[in-house]
Amino acid sequence: MSKTKSELFRAKLIQYGFVGAALGLYYGIFYKPGSEPDVPMAFMLSAFAALVTVVVRSWRKGLVFKVMVMDFLKIFFFFLIFMLSITLRKTAYDIGGKSLVIAETLISGIVLGLLLAWQQFHGELEK
Repeated sequence: MSKTKSELFRAKLIQYGFVGAALGLYYGIFYKPGSEPDVPMAFMLSAFAALVTVVVRSWRKGLVFKVMVMDFLKIFFFFLIFMLSITLRKTAYDIGGKSLVIAETLISGIVLGLLLAWQQFHGELEK
């Protein structure tokens, strides 16, 4: 039985969405309030992680500069969503308690999962 591309895409979205939701729930449920959020550090760590990832990827693949820049921006965006979600848990806790922390991390996990599924599915189609 052959599945259509839309069915495969929908299955991948559901799978990655649930994985993102599970990770988001984990980071929300087991959060213990700590130090104040450091948003600039989240940006710096995201940029550093994206840079290292792109350097390692391009080293093996021999990518051109324009592709490396686009790859960096995509990876930076993913890392930034994750890092800001983790960083802003304290702010969410201060505003709405544990429930808002869980909602914030759940939503960001789902968003990251869906973005990853979309990127992976469309990346496979381009190959």
